[in-house]
Amino acid sequence: MNFDLLFQILNTWQFNTIAFLVTAVVFAQYYKLAVNGIKKDGVALVIFQLIGAVSILVLVPFFPIKISNDPKIYGLLFAAVIFYTINDRIQATIRKNLEVSLYSILNQFSRVFLVLYGIFIFKQEIVLFKLLGGGLILLGNIILFYRKGRFTFNKYVLLAIVAAFCVATGLVIDVDISTRFNLPIYIMLTLALPALIIFISERFSFKEVFVEFVSFRQKNFLITGISWGLMILFMIRALQLGQVVFIAPLMAVSVFLNVVAAYFLHKEHDQFLRKILVAIIIILGVYLIVA
Repeated sequence: MNFDLLFQILNTWQFNTIAFLVTAVVFAQYYKLAVNGIKKDGVALVIFQLIGAVSILVLVPFFPIKISNDPKIYGLLFAAVIFYTINDRIQATIRKNLEVSLYSILNQFSRVFLVLYGIFIFKQEIVLFKLLGGGLILLGNIILFYRKGRFTFNKYVLLAIVAAFCVATGLVIDVDISTRFNLPIYIMLTLALPALIIFISERFSFKEVFVEFVSFRQKNFLITGISWGLMILFMIRALQLGQVVFIAPLMAVSVFLNVVAAYFLHKEHDQFLRKILVAIIIILGVYLIVA
């Protein structure tokens, strides 16, 4: 085997983008399988995060070993982790109670919040394409929830918007922090620290976590956790190796793929064509945002 050629392929934006799409679909679909009917959402979340945090460390030797010694970086990282923790915890409840296809679409609200942060916090120039892109994402969600002359949504839809705001805020704080660390170690921190916070705040016992892990859901837990860590890694690597203007719209294709996968795996047949249309509108919206 030509290891040099393999190494070159693994370090292309094309490979990492495709790998992101695969892991994003696996993560979303198996997350739903794992939490269906579970009694404590938070226990499942802690299991996912710990599996992701531990499994991603296998890749530490394949990236430069570096750890930041700047206290400000750790302060920013901790602040970002707080918002990631809120997002992750809300996400666990939402994914349990909403269809995979619906949540995949609603999750794109984070891109709208990032545009607003850019305009109002970072005083970036107001670009028509970015506003149109954000508007298309909003339009897609309006089309999705406007039926028979009225909006049809529940508290989980509103929680999904709150979660999107939290993850966008975390990303704004977390800008470029990943470059200060060995990448798998950075990913481990963004998964393990929220798991610790949730474990302490919700007062689980180690026994509860262990009993749930060794249950019939174990395979789904393992696949969800491992794919979570890999999904983050492939996303960051693709954005590091390629141009955002090409990568971001391609990553948004995960919305379309999750809608299709959920149709077959979870039998989410309701409003399928409408969801496909909304997914396409959102992909176009993401393209305009980064154009």
